[in-house]
Amino acid sequence: MIIHPRPSPIAAAMYQLRDIGVDAIIIHGPSGCCFRTARLLELDGVRVFTSNIDENAIVFGASENLKEVLDYAVEYLKNKLNKEKPLIGIVGTCVSMIIGENLEEFANYEKATVIPVEVHSGFGDNTVGAIKAMESALKLGIIDEDEFKRQKYLLKKATEIEKSRGMAKREYIKPTYEDDTEEVINLLKSMKNKDTKIACVLNAKKETAYLFVHPLIVLNKYFNCVNIANLDENKGLKKIRNDAKNILKRFTPDYITGGLDEYPITGEKVVEILNNLDDIDLIVVSGVPHALPIENLKKDIIKIAISDGPRTYYPIKELYDYAIVEFDAHAKVLGKRDIVKSRFGEILEHELK
Repeated sequence: MIIHPRPSPIAAAMYQLRDIGVDAIIIHGPSGCCFRTARLLELDGVRVFTSNIDENAIVFGASENLKEVLDYAVEYLKNKLNKEKPLIGIVGTCVSMIIGENLEEFANYEKATVIPVEVHSGFGDNTVGAIKAMESALKLGIIDEDEFKRQKYLLKKATEIEKSRGMAKREYIKPTYEDDTEEVINLLKSMKNKDTKIACVLNAKKETAYLFVHPLIVLNKYFNCVNIANLDENKGLKKIRNDAKNILKRFTPDYITGGLDEYPITGEKVVEILNNLDDIDLIVVSGVPHALPIENLKKDIIKIAISDGPRTYYPIKELYDYAIVEFDAHAKVLGKRDIVKSRFGEILEHELK
């Protein structure tokens, strides 16, 4: 049983709707539900509204609240963004599901294409919310069966990785705001003039790649690097493909392992490539390093991991020699369409030049 805070299925549904391409999301719940997620998605161009369920609506029902805010959202999108028939996601919350609100009845709303997602935080794994969003999109014909099956498989694999190797593998993981930055900087400075060959691996989740590729770009300036990345621009939903295309303008991989949404399954391919490389002195994996079965590496090479969040340090430290943590990486990349400077990358640039 996991007893430290984990992402919510409601939030996962909202991010998945963003990837599908909705113009707006309505949270059918109290105004405070998923406040941080809502504010972050606003940075990414998605307008987020709430039906503002209060005590009165809990007792007497909240359908009128939802109808009112849906009408308002349509008019807002029409007047402000010139959207004649917008694509709108409606996401359930604990409150709306407990009182028995039926979101499906709004799927036939005439003024907009509505994707209802009946979800609450008690479903368990956060990826359940994303899968439910994809199920609704499939019913409406917004995605096809092949893409649905692909997305569902990847989301389940992501959960599997977190439960077996990441932040969901223990009852409680203490957050830490310290890492091995100073040790890694000193190591790289000592190796700078030795014709060091580094395998730079980007295995990042979706838009976080805008930040996690930055330290690898810096390393390429000062070392002989072989670049491996999940930057297949032909895989995933439109936004995912466009993010890959944007990053490829600034970073050139020698090997491409998959798409930006395929980070849970690209690890084995990365290790296979690493095992076939000669004369590698150092490996740096940035993004979701615990998705790599790095223990299957046949060579005794120094391994450095760069990841997100204060609870990732201990899980990745069990797999790698050094662990670097980027704080609030996801918040920093939302709304961005170009490389975002990372904390570690900026330190590297300052210390290595």
